[in-house]
Amino acid sequence: MGIEIKNIKKSFEDKIVLDGISAKFPNRGIVALSGDSGSGKTTLIRIIAGLETADSGEIKGLDGLKVSYVFQEDRLLPQLTVLENVSVVGDEKTAREWLDKMELSNELDKKPFQLSGGMKRRVALARALTFDGDILMLDEPFKGLELRLKEKIIDIIKTISDNRLVILVTHELSETQVANRIIRIDKKA
Repeated sequence: MGIEIKNIKKSFEDKIVLDGISAKFPNRGIVALSGDSGSGKTTLIRIIAGLETADSGEIKGLDGLKVSYVFQEDRLLPQLTVLENVSVVGDEKTAREWLDKMELSNELDKKPFQLSGGMKRRVALARALTFDGDILMLDEPFKGLELRLKEKIIDIIKTISDNRLVILVTHELSETQVANRIIRIDKKA
């Protein structure tokens, strides 16, 4: 059946961010959450992932599922090397494989401060893929990536989505084209 969210509401102080959002997500494929900046896309996936609590509403279908998450910020551990940052969620062999796919094999011993923004982004992606969740949450995952790498990573994500759900948060119309389904979230006044 997949995941179903019903009438999700969330406010921060007096600001209503989500006002009765309902949607169904399949067990596999790519679902893009699209909308203007500030429309509540990130808040919604944080609620689905259990990182934020809705004020009201319900979520069904998450029991026993493991979530991999790429945040808008890279959230790398500054004291660890690239390989250590990715290995912290899984075994080193798998970490090396994902880092190779992200074209970072020559950067394994570097620390985050030695990396460009696009490299940090790819390390964060490799870490989420190494964790191998049942659901992959991607919050603006392609920012800072050159077009060639972005296209390569999109192909990887498409392949992954054959056997798991990928929820892609973006406000870039071109990025929604990779999705099997698009859910538009409009900004609350």
